[in-house]
Amino acid sequence: MMLTYVARVLASGRAAHVILIVLCIAATPAVAASQPAAVIYLAEELDDLPAFASPNSAAKTMTDSYPASMRRLGITGLVQVQFVVSATGRVEPGSVEVLSSTAPVLSTAALQALPSIQFTPGKVDGRAVRARVLLPIIYK
Repeated sequence: MMLTYVARVLASGRAAHVILIVLCIAATPAVAASQPAAVIYLAEELDDLPAFASPNSAAKTMTDSYPASMRRLGITGLVQVQFVVSATGRVEPGSVEVLSSTAPVLSTAALQALPSIQFTPGKVDGRAVRARVLLPIIYK
């Protein structure tokens, strides 16, 4: 669904100042605990992957987070973040980690914007579960 949205944005020619967001699941080890609610699932363990609850809203949030000074100067960049989406579809506080970034100011922008994005949670056997997500954010 998100790739369809990205393709529509690119086809519309509005991509000059739109942030392209691609949602992926990271291939990092799951965190196991004694209680099932504490388990963090990976893509291969999920029946349904986490997704943006509203791709348009997520794109707007990330576009709004693009620092105006960088936008004016035409400076683009990539921020790779990893985080956990809870069973309620929220980004879990304290779980966000910047894996790489082309500019520290973009890392800060992404970290501030992510908590306000709502997801549909990943599912296993029809129940919502916690899942680790890798999200490359392209500021362009």
